[in-house]
Amino acid sequence: MSDYVISINGEFIPPDKASISVLDHGFLFGDSVYEVVRTVHGKLFAADRHLRRLHASAAALAMPLQRADDWFLEHLKEMHKRASWEESYLRVIVTRGVGELDLHPASCASQTVVGIAKPLPQWPHDSYAHGCKVVLANVRRNPKQATDPAIKSGNYLNNVLAIMEARNEGATEAIMMNVQGFLTECTTSNVFLVKGGVVRTPALRQGLLEGVTRGFILEVCARLGLACEEADLRDEDLHNADEVFITSTTRDVMPVGTVGERKLPFVPGPVTLKIANAYHEMLEDPANHQ
Repeated sequence: MSDYVISINGEFIPPDKASISVLDHGFLFGDSVYEVVRTVHGKLFAADRHLRRLHASAAALAMPLQRADDWFLEHLKEMHKRASWEESYLRVIVTRGVGELDLHPASCASQTVVGIAKPLPQWPHDSYAHGCKVVLANVRRNPKQATDPAIKSGNYLNNVLAIMEARNEGATEAIMMNVQGFLTECTTSNVFLVKGGVVRTPALRQGLLEGVTRGFILEVCARLGLACEEADLRDEDLHNADEVFITSTTRDVMPVGTVGERKLPFVPGPVTLKIANAYHEMLEDPANHQ
């Protein structure tokens, strides 16, 4: 537990002493939202975009944030400052707070804010050099009419079940379809396909989280003049793709080498490499650091 910096409501606490009430609705009902920010050269990367999404998630749960953006920014910086490693993975969780053992949140007066910092994950070099393995999960992404996947909430059970499927098959990630059979996203990343030089990613209307890195990749494609579209994609699009890659805050752009048992023809493909290189330039751009 030593490789963590943890805070609760702004107070830094040793990891083995950190706790919240069992009556916190985040614990009882998964009634919470969260974001993950990474550092680049010790600076927060794209924190403004992550905070906008945190606000959107909280608003969708009728749970407006009780702390100002400046507080979150300074606290994220302090979390990294207290770390003993070079680059950080910084998670902030905002729960509905402590209340009665009742689904309705009226008794929750004060939100709980938990901060967790750990070293930025280092994914295997082989995953970038030769591509990772992904599988198409049997478990479906919950529909927008239920708990909308656009909300980055503490309700993650279908993602948990999907990643268990993936690991049972020796895969890094699982791609989930919605109940209509359209591709949505992976358990903790977005997915992109390349076919005939055209970049495609599942449309938000199919029910998925609007990934911050996903947004950067769409900007990268526009800047590079690559044909790119948000589309309604099915499993046959995945299995017929020339290139596949996944994106996330910690993975950046990770090529996919194998989908199920099918090996991709180009790993990493030329389009994937071009996009990855351009995205790394964005990572280094001080305009995106705070």
